[in-house]
Amino acid sequence: MKIALVQLDADDNLWRLSAMRNLLQHVEAADLVVFPECMPFDKAIPIAEAEAYLAELTSHNPAHAVIAGGYVLESGMERNAVFLSYRGGILGRYFKRLLWQEPKIANGEEPTLFKWSDKSCIPLICADAADNPSPTGSRMMYEAICLGAGEHVPIVVSSYGAWLNEPYWQVPLQTWARGCGAPLLICGISGHGADFEDGEKPGNYGGGGSGVFWPDERLPWQRHPRCILMIDIKTGLTTSRSIPRNCG
Repeated sequence: MKIALVQLDADDNLWRLSAMRNLLQHVEAADLVVFPECMPFDKAIPIAEAEAYLAELTSHNPAHAVIAGGYVLESGMERNAVFLSYRGGILGRYFKRLLWQEPKIANGEEPTLFKWSDKSCIPLICADAADNPSPTGSRMMYEAICLGAGEHVPIVVSSYGAWLNEPYWQVPLQTWARGCGAPLLICGISGHGADFEDGEKPGNYGGGGSGVFWPDERLPWQRHPRCILMIDIKTGLTTSRSIPRNCG
């Protein structure tokens, strides 16, 4: 399976629904295209509208399955979600289970297997993959294994997190990959957004580091700049290409 990770700046002018069609046209042949957390819905809209937008998007790009999402309103609750869209339809939805400074968001409760054609993956959103090792993280890993995570069923994480290239993130991501015996791919952002406080340590959202963590002893492959990362999980081949500034 070939998976493309679209890594944008936090304040990118392509961070909008109307740019996604052109972005997909710049993706090489890929089975799955993954966008960062909250791309394109960084403000909550009704879930039916979100699904309709993404379904319409892939009706014009039938070669790619797409994972994208953001904040949606579902049954009167606001959630942080990703959706699997393929050939003009929505084949799956996943609600973020472990929240991070999202007091108004209702957390999800169920793991999900995304399936399309003859392929599948396990979706996670940002902090879902950060809380490991822990009792909750270990339970979620066990659930992923029960759903089929493994050599040919990768774990795919959409993120808007910081320090993706530091131990803060690398340790739990490697734990997921080795514990499930599955490649773990994380799609984050390349730029820096609003300031936040983590205890006494100031920082920024974002900072790059999107890439793949392997279940064996190979070092993770990560890239920081604004780009599209391509990972072939069968051969291990990894490449990156720049995104034209005017493609949207």
